[in-house]
Amino acid sequence: MQPLPMESLIHTEGGAVANELRQRFNYALINPLIVQMRDWQDLPVVALETSPAPARAHRLPQLVDLGSISGNTYGDLTNRMRRYDKRGLSFFSALLKSKASVETVATHLKRQLLQRRRQERQPHWFRYYDPLVFRHLVWLLTPRQLTRLMGSVTHWSWQDRPGHWQTLERPEEAPRISWLELNRNQWLSIDRFAALNRSLRRLQAIAPDWPQDMVHWRWLDDTMRYLDETFGLPAEDQQFVAESAARYHPDLVMHPDIESQLNQAALAPPGAADRLRQFNNTAWNTIISDLKERT
Repeated sequence: MQPLPMESLIHTEGGAVANELRQRFNYALINPLIVQMRDWQDLPVVALETSPAPARAHRLPQLVDLGSISGNTYGDLTNRMRRYDKRGLSFFSALLKSKASVETVATHLKRQLLQRRRQERQPHWFRYYDPLVFRHLVWLLTPRQLTRLMGSVTHWSWQDRPGHWQTLERPEEAPRISWLELNRNQWLSIDRFAALNRSLRRLQAIAPDWPQDMVHWRWLDDTMRYLDETFGLPAEDQQFVAESAARYHPDLVMHPDIESQLNQAALAPPGAADRLRQFNNTAWNTIISDLKERT
């Protein structure tokens, strides 16, 4: 899988998004599990309702037609967005730009909500509308898959962190087909997104200097994948060891002393996290020094 050329397709929006909302984007997505119904029920919305749906229409993602919002409502909308910003939440899960009608955009986005794994009949709910999911799809999916996901949407903007927006320009021309054809490894990464995001939140607190960007997110996911496939570690141990590698040295899991502990943890208790917690500062310093000498 070739990495996405981030430099040409993604740019930072900054705080101007809220103020220039109506001029720059004509659609938006709202997650009713985040935004209370009273704050969006007066907006021109289309529920992304599909069958079989896991919830009633008012609990499903809502596509907002920003161009149809009246002047008075639009003025109040800015205040609602600010109120959610103060709580560390984004009122809109995504801001979208498209020349297509709201019905066309809604129909396409509905189709993306249910994705099938190979050799499985039961579809899986695909939470692409969640910015904590979409930010990882950008590095996980191929340009063709991203194009299929976006459909007629030419620009997709999401809040990466409070006050910081990223906008993805559709990599290719609008596709003729819309199914993503996710492969096995991509599904495994998607299954790890929740654990990956928990690790990222912890690293933000305990290692604030560790870069929080797509390159490092992908590296953290690759490290967790390696720990799973090589040692069969459970998710919590994968997280702890990967976080330790982020804090101390990216090649931590390759050190003989660490590999020995991981192999033993795969065979019998205690788990890898408990084993590594028993290392004192001297042991850690020796391991880190060894790894630095090899690079």
